[in-house]
Order: sequence, then C-alpha cells, then structure tokens
Amino acid sequence: MNKIKKLLCMFIYKVAPVKSNRFVFTSFEGHYSDNPKYISIKLHELNKEAQIIWLVKPEYIRSVPDYAKSVNIDSVKAYWYRGTATAQIDNVYGFRAYFKTVDNIKENIKMRIITYLLNKKRQPIFATMHGTPLKKIGRDQIGNTVLDCICPNSYLLVGDRLTADVLKGVTFNKIPIIIVGSPRNDALFNYNPNLKFLLGLPSDKKIVLYAPTFRNDGKDVEGKNVLRSGINQLSEIDFDLFFKKLSSKFGGEWVMILRFHYHVADLVDWESLEKKYPGKFINGNQNDDMSDYLSCADILITDASSSMFDFALTKKPCFLYFPDIENYRDKERGFYMEIEELPFPISVSFLDLLQSMDAFDKSNYEKRVEILLKKIGSENDGNASERVVNYIINK
Repeated sequence: MNKIKKLLCMFIYKVAPVKSNRFVFTSFEGHYSDNPKYISIKLHELNKEAQIIWLVKPEYIRSVPDYAKSVNIDSVKAYWYRGTATAQIDNVYGFRAYFKTVDNIKENIKMRIITYLLNKKRQPIFATMHGTPLKKIGRDQIGNTVLDCICPNSYLLVGDRLTADVLKGVTFNKIPIIIVGSPRNDALFNYNPNLKFLLGLPSDKKIVLYAPTFRNDGKDVEGKNVLRSGINQLSEIDFDLFFKKLSSKFGGEWVMILRFHYHVADLVDWESLEKKYPGKFINGNQNDDMSDYLSCADILITDASSSMFDFALTKKPCFLYFPDIENYRDKERGFYMEIEELPFPISVSFLDLLQSMDAFDKSNYEKRVEILLKKIGSENDGNASERVVNYIINK
C-alpha cells in the first residue's frame, strides 16, 4: 500500500460514522483464527442481530462463516468498516497501538500522528493476548529500546494473572487489563468429536504435535534464524526410534503433526518425509487455527511457545525439546520464570527427549500442572468466550 493510499485509508477511517451493533474482527493481520475467532462465534450465538465483519487476507476469506462478512484486510473498504465499527476485536495489541522507541525521532513523530488519525473516542478496541508469555516480549526483550506506549481507548483481555502482570509492564501500565480467560482455550474443555475428521486427521491413531517457536536473533534464511526454528531439530531426530518410544511408553500407533512459523513451513521437505515414513507426518500449517490441533493432540512437543500453557489445561503430556535453551534464555529473549521449575520435562538433545519420555510419570506431572495453573492464576474454564462477549457488550 503506497503512502497516498495509506493517507486515504486513515482519512476514511477517521470520518466514517460509527454504526450500532457492528463488530470488526482481526487476527494476526489477516487470519481467521485465535481468540477473536471464538469471540465472534460466541457473539453470533448470543446476539444474532450483531453484524460481524472479518478483515482477512484473500486466502482466508473462505474460512469465514456465512453469518459474517469477510473483507480483504488490505483494501480501502477494510478501513471504512473499521471506522464504522461499534468496537474492534484483535489478538495482539489492537489496531492503534504504538510503541515509542529511542532510536528514530522521525519515525516516532510519524507514528504519533498515525495513532491520532486512527483514534476514535467512541470506538473501543478489545485486544486479546495470544498466549501466556514464557519468553520476554516488548520492552522486556534483551536489547529492546521501547520507551513508551500509546494505545488510546483500548482494553486488554487476558487468560491469567501472569499475563496481566507482564502486560502491565510492557504497556507502561497505560491500558486496562481484564483477566477473563482465553476464548480459544474453551475448545480444550469442550472437545468436538468430529474435529479430527474435519481436519483430515486419522481417527485411529494417536497424535504428537511438534510446535517450536520462532527464533529471530540471527540470519540464515530470509534474514532470520529459520533453520534453528525447527528445521535443525527435525534433522536431529531418529524417527524410527521416536515412534517406537511413543508406542512402547504411551501405547498405540502414532502420527506427528508439524506446526511451524510460516517462514519455516515451506522449507520442510514434506515429500522426503512422506516417502520415508508414509502416512506418519501431517502439515500442521494447512489449518489456520492452532487450538484445533491442540484439541486433537495426545502429546505436545515445543520449546518456548506459549502453547505449553494452553495444553497444560488438558493435563496431557508436554515435553520441551530445546537444544539452544542457553542461547535463547541468555542472549535472544530471556524468560519470565525459571523454565526448569515448569512441569514440562526439558531436553537439549534427541537422546534426552527419549529419556524424558521413558521417565515420564503421569501422576506427578498432573500434580505439578495443577500447581502451575494456580501459580499463574489461570481463569480458563471453558466459558471464557461468553465472559468476553458479555464484557464487550456491557462496555
């Protein structure tokens, strides 16, 4: 979008008249997923008269249900709908968030102007944090230069006390934060028995989900540490031994869902995996919603992804496969809590992972998970979507 079009879009947003009972949703800058998805589903269920607008990228338009209107998020029309909304719902910091940094005065002035243009006093924005942070974010990251936060007329809706405490610091305590649970996690309490069929997953197999987080402290592909974000880890795994260990320890026959950052997914040699292990691997990036895969998984393997806290609600086994844990903790991001104190076994090599699986104690693990959920102050109980919708409507 060129500068003239951007200015036009901001002007349209500013002058568009706010419409009653119109709600505009966004997720990850153009997806149909995450907390906003479950809020919009519940909003439609509780208020059939609500006009629901989803701003999405063209490839996700078909995912939007018929009762909602889908609009290309990069179009001029999208800014008109934003401007006419009773409220906007997003899953990061919202449409108008601006974080002032120390290194670019001109950029800071420009962003202040843009923030003003994208502010409508009569229109609140409700942002739902997409996960409980283990890794440090925003101004807390190693080497960060954020000085201030401007996010007018916005509210942050979070799933637990830990997230609320973190975001108070990250946003300089300038945004009201309400602990109501994470709507996307309602699906973990209310499992859909048809979900595996809808996702094309085998109903007669157990599922292990591998979902590593993205590394961004160096360069190997596209200026990012793409290979260290899952590709290198895959190359270290002996999958014959891996699947054998899963069956001997946890029973059944297993398949593996690989869920990567979008920069990483295209680098996986899916053809070779299928040729060597037919029917054993599933591309977890084909479906937009991570919550669906967490609902179907019997075991989760990750590293610093917040998905571990979501999955903990199921009490199912979660293992942290983290070969670069020291670099990630000390140089790249840092953690908000001691990772060794979490209930999830940590492995820095493939052999460690096999040993962690072999030593897994279900009873002890579940007790430690309960302690963790109480420690972080989780408000997830399967009814977060309804609480959030009621809060938005009352506001």
